[in-house]
Amino acid sequence: MATIQIKNIGPITDTGIIPLTSVMLVIGKQSSGKSTFLKILCFCRWMEKLIMVSDEEAISQYTHNLKFLKSMKQFHRFNDSYFSSASSIRYEGDTITITMENILSDVKILRKPEFETVRYNTKLSFIPSERNLVSVIRNIDQSYRSAESDVLFNYIFEWGEAKDSYTAEHPKRLSFTDNIEYINDGGNDLVRLINENKMIPAYYASSGVQSAMPLDVMVDYFTGLVGKNASVSKHDLANTLARYLGKDKELTNEMLKSISNKMKYQSVQLFIEEPEQNLYPDSQRNLTINLVCALKQAMPKGRGDSMLVMTTHSPYILSTLNVLIAEAYAMDAKPKSDKLRNIVNKECLFPLSAYSAYYIQEDGKFADIIDKDITMISGNELDGVSDWVDDKIARINAVLYGED
Repeated sequence: MATIQIKNIGPITDTGIIPLTSVMLVIGKQSSGKSTFLKILCFCRWMEKLIMVSDEEAISQYTHNLKFLKSMKQFHRFNDSYFSSASSIRYEGDTITITMENILSDVKILRKPEFETVRYNTKLSFIPSERNLVSVIRNIDQSYRSAESDVLFNYIFEWGEAKDSYTAEHPKRLSFTDNIEYINDGGNDLVRLINENKMIPAYYASSGVQSAMPLDVMVDYFTGLVGKNASVSKHDLANTLARYLGKDKELTNEMLKSISNKMKYQSVQLFIEEPEQNLYPDSQRNLTINLVCALKQAMPKGRGDSMLVMTTHSPYILSTLNVLIAEAYAMDAKPKSDKLRNIVNKECLFPLSAYSAYYIQEDGKFADIIDKDITMISGNELDGVSDWVDDKIARINAVLYGED
């Protein structure tokens, strides 16, 4: 299983060794390091993808002149103050390992022995908390300017790629509501109110729609890419064939399988900041279920190692995942139960081992919050207000109804 450990970067002091599961949740107070973790993990997964689909020089390129750290800081807009001489990253992926022992030395990237036979192509997407910008700023793809390619520029580019598939003839019905479809009308983002057969520009839609619409559309599009041909240049294809033919005069079945793994997306990896933004609780539930279902349905089309990593402040996201975990536990306990089959949606059913959740503590360390006794995510860390409410109400009631 792939793992990552991050020490002394931004608010994070030590994550511990974090196993990478299919569905991961990270919670914590504002400025606790949730986005920092998400960005570093995403960059390491992207680095592995680049090496898996590239030629020999990819490793050399990122292990000299501090390029790994410089590229990560530039793309994810990390300030220099986030890093110190004690900063480190240890990533063990499916096919490579990355070790950054400090910020003054180049990282070490090593291929695992099984690299050639296991390597594959994967589609990654980082969907930031600023995602509603594509809805609230008209023609942002034309107006946004950045001196260097960064995560926001890449997100805008990916949004432009994803939305082209959803026309008036093939709209995307939004999962978080029953009555709205997304339509790309010649580059213009529209939402159609189905019951009223009325179209309005996304610019005038509610804040919830503006935040969740791009997320919903992009997840649908990118999970749909699994099993399909990746965009590969003729140059890269020629280099791949030359590399294999240079080793042997004939292409073996093993070589052809490896080439196929590179030419097609074998999985999807989604990194999502705060999916709950501006959404009513039941819409948060619907969106979360859709995210997990979309991931599950993509897996049989590829190698089955897709993943969804989310950060959140929302107790409703956590509670929805707890229901999905409860379904997984129940099906493990009683796999032949007809009653359970009528309750559990198998299209979204993951095994218990697919779920993980962590809370970033005030000291910057990660705590596993999956309660092993009841097999659920503990919500205590998200609900620090209830005790305050109970105390205040009790004191007020004591004055109103208590004895003088």
